[in-house]
Amino acid sequence: MTSHSRDYNARSIDLGSLKKPEPLQFKMTDFRRDLQIRSKREQHARKERLRSLSEAKHLSKNAVTIDTSRGRSNIEVLRLCIKELGFREFPFGRRENLTCDIHWHACNFDENPEVYNGAVNKFPGMGDICSKMSLFRSLDTMKELFPAEYDFYPRTWYLPAQYLEFSAELRKLHEKRVKPKPTFIVKPDTGSQGDGIYLMRDPHEYNPNNGKSHVVQEYLSNVYLINNYKFDLRVYVVLKSLEPLQIYICKEGLARFSTVQYETPTKGNIHETFMHLTNYSLNKRSATFNRSEREDDGSKRTLTSVLRRIGINGHDTDKVWTNIEKCVCKTVIAILPELKVEYQATIPPNKPGPRCFQILGFDILLLDNLKPILLEVNASPSLSIDGEQEVSPGVFEYVTCALDEMVKRPLVRDALLLMSPVNKLKSGFMNKRRRRKRKKGGHSNGNGCPEPVQHQRTHILIIKADESDEEKREVDVTQQMSELNNELDFTRHEKEEEDFLDSHTEDENLNDDEKFVKILEKLAKESCLKQLYPAIYDEAFERLRILERVANLFISFLGVRGSLRIGPTGFRTFARKCRLCRRGITNAAVDIMYIDMQRRWDHMNPDRTSAMSEKKSKSTVGLCFQGFLDSCLEIARRKFPGPSKIEMLETLVDFCENSLSHHDDDGKMPNLPKLHFRRLGLAYRPAGFQVHRRSTDCMTEETVQELYSAESHSSHHPSEEIENFLRQRRKNAYQPTLMRYMTRVSLVQSPE
Repeated sequence: MTSHSRDYNARSIDLGSLKKPEPLQFKMTDFRRDLQIRSKREQHARKERLRSLSEAKHLSKNAVTIDTSRGRSNIEVLRLCIKELGFREFPFGRRENLTCDIHWHACNFDENPEVYNGAVNKFPGMGDICSKMSLFRSLDTMKELFPAEYDFYPRTWYLPAQYLEFSAELRKLHEKRVKPKPTFIVKPDTGSQGDGIYLMRDPHEYNPNNGKSHVVQEYLSNVYLINNYKFDLRVYVVLKSLEPLQIYICKEGLARFSTVQYETPTKGNIHETFMHLTNYSLNKRSATFNRSEREDDGSKRTLTSVLRRIGINGHDTDKVWTNIEKCVCKTVIAILPELKVEYQATIPPNKPGPRCFQILGFDILLLDNLKPILLEVNASPSLSIDGEQEVSPGVFEYVTCALDEMVKRPLVRDALLLMSPVNKLKSGFMNKRRRRKRKKGGHSNGNGCPEPVQHQRTHILIIKADESDEEKREVDVTQQMSELNNELDFTRHEKEEEDFLDSHTEDENLNDDEKFVKILEKLAKESCLKQLYPAIYDEAFERLRILERVANLFISFLGVRGSLRIGPTGFRTFARKCRLCRRGITNAAVDIMYIDMQRRWDHMNPDRTSAMSEKKSKSTVGLCFQGFLDSCLEIARRKFPGPSKIEMLETLVDFCENSLSHHDDDGKMPNLPKLHFRRLGLAYRPAGFQVHRRSTDCMTEETVQELYSAESHSSHHPSEEIENFLRQRRKNAYQPTLMRYMTRVSLVQSPE
């Protein structure tokens, strides 16, 4: 073999041993992902630039600022109201060290946990409290205490926990052969927009749907009809604060009609959704849905137009509206204890945190005798003002609904005014009045004469060099120029508002404070919100707030800050500090009661317990407030038997509050937990602090215990000295209630 052939073979071997280059792993999805990432980065950079530009503008110290970064579907009506009021919007929020006066969240309080100042339009935990099971359980508890007051909602069962009770009740009704045959409506606990709702007549028709919780209610067939159509009312309520309790109702609302004429439920029409359900989200899909823009016609109307129609038929509409107001107040009072427990867990006292308010949607059904029946409470009612409209067959577009704007825009506007800082509103109103006054006086041109008025240009002539005379166009720009003029000067609403200020503050003898009070009084009269509590129903419903005192006891003995459940140690401490183990109830009975109530309520709330376990919250183990309330009712029945549950519970609560407010001779109050002092913003008094009291006892409880132990070794009865001491102590003890005791000045006195 020649050298040339050997070199060729070697070269061929070397070439064969080389590895082929790996193909480039380029896929179409990679490019798309890169484009998406790049697009998101550009959007984020654009938002940051807009935020920096918005904050770079001059911001008056008296400007009311609104954070709309989490407004979502509410953003349209929010921006209309902000522009109308002259407030300042921050669509992307503010920097970390700056906060807005009002933060608007579309869904729940936890959307922005970094808020530590201002006001938020959601209460913590309101979504869970307004769920169907929690809401009607709270109403059932109040009905046990006040049966005559809480008769405005249908009878309710909670499945699957109460399936046997529901089946037994239905069996009794079938045996009595009640006519018409009873019908029941099934609603999922956390459902919305009519999803998962159906009617049934037999317990076997119940669909557990993977073990999810449902409420089953008696279907009310004797309803009030208009033009033979069933309808319900959406009533908007503003809960301004918890302490003090302030409830407002909107004077205007919506009426949602079914789209099929109503008939009594039968086996043939029980599945007719568009006949028996009035949910707007369901009926808008019906072929017979009427999208009329008139307020007294169509499948959606205003509440006042329906009341006018009822008045034309000869009924007393004032009485109907008063009953609706009472229903609203009683419902809010029923959910208030649990809401306070949630509030203290999220925003402890003496900690930086925002104020809360919330707009609630009450769904009310009218019976044939015009009695209002509560169907449900929506924690996040829809505030969008746009709806679908079919522009061509099968093609829909979103357009502004004039009816929704008529109802929801004043509601949101007045809610913003209600929560705005008063000092900023006062400065803003006074500045606008002065600015309006200067504008009316005219501007000087330096010679002391006013400048001539410059008329606004309304038309513009557009001429192009390559166009003939016939093609020259005159364009009407009146609308564009008027919008520009409004943006640079004043909006139409601001001008009307300033005219209002001038017409109601012409008395120069009044100072700014008196003028501002008159302005507020006039605005309150023209507002769409009416205060129900405490303005109207304070005295009438004060006795219904007994469960808030139970909630205060529950909060006092929570072992962990931010917890929603009381542990076994806290429950034992509650029984010991309130002196419940001294007569008839042993420590073992207290422990057994705690275990039974915990198991019962964990079984009654399977969805809530599993959700809390998934979040691994520190409040997954323990007794919830409803279980604690049941325990108090059981203890009251054993220790303080009486003719009614409410009397027994009131006696128990008074006894517990008096026990906690009891004084010792050394000036300390060991019967009141230290944690309760911190939660109420008070300082716990050490041993050196003295409290002035009326008692003149000179013996301490330690001395009494020593005397008892000494006498226990002898066969004689306790000495007369001990008996005289205890008798004198009971005579001189000063035992006010807990809430009055907390407000006494002696709690925060300095040591002598």
